[in-house]
Amino acid sequence: MKIDSIIVGAYFLIVFIAGYFISQHYKKASAGDFITGGRDRTWYQVAFALFAMAADPAILSLCGLGFLWGFYIIQWNSVHMWFTAWFAAMFIIPIYWRSKIVTTPEYLEKRFSLPCRALFSLLLTATLIITLAGAVYLGALLLKDFLNWSLMASVILISAIIGFYVILGGMKTVLTMDFYQGIFVIITLIIVIIAVVYKVGGLGVLANSTVITKAGVSIHSIVPPSDWSLVTKKFFPTQAILTWAPITGLAWLSCNFSMAQRLLTAKSEAHAQKGLLAVAILAVFYPLASFLVGCMMRIKMPDILPDEAFVMAIMELVPVGLRGLLIAGLMAALLSTVDGMLTASSALFADDFYLRIIRKNAKPDELKKVVRITEVLTILLTLALMPVIRKADSVMGFIQDFYAYVFGVVIAIYLIGMFTKRIAPWSAFIAMISSVALTITLDSFTDINFAYIGVFSFIATIVIFFTASIFEQKRTPMIDLKNLTIYTLSDAKGPWVGLKAWPGLWKWALAVAASWFAFSYGWQFLMRHLANK
Repeated sequence: MKIDSIIVGAYFLIVFIAGYFISQHYKKASAGDFITGGRDRTWYQVAFALFAMAADPAILSLCGLGFLWGFYIIQWNSVHMWFTAWFAAMFIIPIYWRSKIVTTPEYLEKRFSLPCRALFSLLLTATLIITLAGAVYLGALLLKDFLNWSLMASVILISAIIGFYVILGGMKTVLTMDFYQGIFVIITLIIVIIAVVYKVGGLGVLANSTVITKAGVSIHSIVPPSDWSLVTKKFFPTQAILTWAPITGLAWLSCNFSMAQRLLTAKSEAHAQKGLLAVAILAVFYPLASFLVGCMMRIKMPDILPDEAFVMAIMELVPVGLRGLLIAGLMAALLSTVDGMLTASSALFADDFYLRIIRKNAKPDELKKVVRITEVLTILLTLALMPVIRKADSVMGFIQDFYAYVFGVVIAIYLIGMFTKRIAPWSAFIAMISSVALTITLDSFTDINFAYIGVFSFIATIVIFFTASIFEQKRTPMIDLKNLTIYTLSDAKGPWVGLKAWPGLWKWALAVAASWFAFSYGWQFLMRHLANK
């Protein structure tokens, strides 16, 4: 345990020192680069930064899902990332890039109205701050469970390290740190998979297992169960994966500013597209490690609680020393997630509220100061929220509800804006408000599965928008839609103009479909082959 603590402590020291020197290297960066990152990143730098942002200590809960429901849940991630990443790269990135937006809510103002932008930005900023507090708490809990460190001391340590290099160096420093930490996280996940699978006895043990999960399928099956019931208690049956996974995946990649912010730092539109497609492949390591460890622990220790699966795997199956390295890898995932939320929330406030509403003539250096002050206040607010986070399951429930329901509403508005030329700003705002209210009502007074409620919110938004726009459109003045729809991009000759940035997108579509087919059927073949040995 002492060796593990030394390794983790050394990791934090390295991050602190690296953060200082990298921030000093970028200290002369312009105020704009401090906030946006400078738009000079190559596709692989974007990919690793995105991966580091997406991978967080929630691996504990994902591992628990694998323990309880089985390996088939990885199909959610396959559809969630592989297919939606291609769609976003082909259609959404060209619009973001050519419309020169700084934040994702800014698109809603350019396409519809300021109220739409302000509403989404307010909800997103609040949720990022609450999620940030939850992530810091979860990281501190990991240090307490694994190394017996003080919970509050760990919270303060994590907050101080992140605040130090984010506030000092800005977005450029964050991107550089996340690039290397993303590589470290991938190495960590590979080691976790190898160590746990080896200790349990190999994949043959999983293939020969007769364990039936809560979903009623074999624990090693990659085929989701089918269930047409709207009130099903099964976690992501086939119908939910085919409907809700593409919606929430597209929203997570396109509307969630903490992810999109990194895409907007690419040196060109093509690099942003390639980076997004690359992270879709890299992101497989994260759920693969989580669900595979969960399944193996269900076989090895069937009597433990699902949420204990990952902790027990590290504590019981990984030797001292290597354990410390893996914990450091989890901390790398945590720091990359939290610094992303910190930069995103501060940029949202600075650009969407301070610059757009409070002080429209603010100079770049003034905006840089506002961002730094906002980051300090956000960290202090995070510390203040710790007592609430520690005992409030409803807070984490709120976060999940936001991503499940509000993102369904917002991505519907984004797709309407991008795929139609209809100009109806108040219809968009009414659709957003009404759909969120209807969704909350359904969630509160029915037992409908949360995935189907999310699908309902998506459909309801589209229906309400087009219904309301019938009465609004004739009275709405025309606006310039240049670079705001797939039909009006700057060099548009049709809706497929996005392909001009990187023609390899069509080939990638075939590669993604082939990869999904090979992965799904390859896993089933491997399990049958090992079971027959």
